[in-house]
Amino acid sequence: MNSHIKTDFEGREAIRCVQQLGMLKLWERLKGTAALPQAAAVQEHDLERLREKLMLLDVEWHDGAPRYPIRYQGSDFDRMHNRNCVGLLLNEVMAPAVRERGLKTYRQVVECQTPAFNSTPVRGEDGAIVNYERLLLPFTRSGQDVEQIYCVITLFTEDNLSPFVTMSSSASQGS
Repeated sequence: MNSHIKTDFEGREAIRCVQQLGMLKLWERLKGTAALPQAAAVQEHDLERLREKLMLLDVEWHDGAPRYPIRYQGSDFDRMHNRNCVGLLLNEVMAPAVRERGLKTYRQVVECQTPAFNSTPVRGEDGAIVNYERLLLPFTRSGQDVEQIYCVITLFTEDNLSPFVTMSSSASQGS
């Protein structure tokens, strides 16, 4: 599987989703000259257009390593996982086949205190390709460390099929 990770955002042209671009611009505006933007600065109206694509994770430290409890997930995540995962750890809901690679991106966001974007093509049982595109944005509460990550996902299918059907069949194969 080919996956492209960008953390400098000079390559922001890879982002195709208007909601992801809007959230990245909000993150940059809220960040200003600080190392990280404050999570409290995000307003409800900032999230209205992307709520279904959003997952909000806390960053907690356990034995010197970050863990990611899911605080909120939008309806797109409900459909992808066939359940509500609020309260679970991210590693508990990621498919085993992609878990380590996926968690590496989250660790990168925490360590570098910068956003990350990746696009991963997934082939469904029916042969259709769905591009799983994920934007991760780090936020702080204290002003120093990454304490929350906003994850905005978009699924693109080139064949005009429902990306959720293709993703569900792929996820069930990986479990």
